[in-house]
Amino acid sequence: MSLGLVIVGEGHAAVLERGGRFRAVLGPGRHFVLPFADRVRARVHLGEQILSAPPRAVEAGDGQEVLIGFEVTFAVTDPRLATYEIADPALAIEQLTRTALRQEAGLTTAERAVTAPGDLHRTVWTVLRDTTGRWGITAKELKLGVRPPSAPGTPSTAQEWY
Repeated sequence: MSLGLVIVGEGHAAVLERGGRFRAVLGPGRHFVLPFADRVRARVHLGEQILSAPPRAVEAGDGQEVLIGFEVTFAVTDPRLATYEIADPALAIEQLTRTALRQEAGLTTAERAVTAPGDLHRTVWTVLRDTTGRWGITAKELKLGVRPPSAPGTPSTAQEWY
């Protein structure tokens, strides 16, 4: 950056700071900046990203456990907010989704969570959509995988017949 030229790739944006304060969001292309005064704080991918989390045991309201995994598709819509509101968007989305799932699963029975996952989906989707909007991120899709844990003595899919 000492030459005063910043190149931003297609589908990305760069958050520019001058003197440690936000200056501008640079879109794709070549940009001339003041050498040694301006610095790129972050480069942000603007395309759709997929966050996948493997199933984890969650305790339902009746004390039984269910395995819940999820996949979230999201995209950054405001690079400035995504840079300054949260440190790591993917980690923040994962933690928010896990917390919302744990809270909602605790309010229902294990049987209901497995047979009617739509209730969990609706509530978690609302929390996810509303919160990520304040971060400059749009949650586009949420897929949940809810199943009961394998019974003791029954081989799991990873151990089956091997």
